[in-house]
Amino acid sequence: MPDFKAEISARLSELQLSPAREAEIVEELSQHLEQEYERALSSAASEEEARKKVVEELNTTDLLRRELKNVERPVSQEPITSGKGSTINMFSDLGQDIRYALRMLRRIQRSRR
Repeated sequence: MPDFKAEISARLSELQLSPAREAEIVEELSQHLEQEYERALSSAASEEEARKKVVEELNTTDLLRRELKNVERPVSQEPITSGKGSTINMFSDLGQDIRYALRMLRRIQRSRR
């Protein structure tokens, strides 16, 4: 069975996704393409015909690339430094976390009654 991961990675490289996210997408797409390859083989296609069919499908993934570009954020190349950013956001995030924790505690207490 052909390995489609290298071809998928080459097509996604320009999106500058995080390595972990790119690996997830590559794994998911390669599984899909392997299933399509197996499906083509089971419908009496030769190995070469099945591979061509799957590669054609991979070539039409420009739509996928455009959609991923809209959804995914590029990885920031700037290192994170402490003290950078607004402390207001930090306090609002902390307040939101505390409110969530209190709601969960109330829910647990109610369920025990």
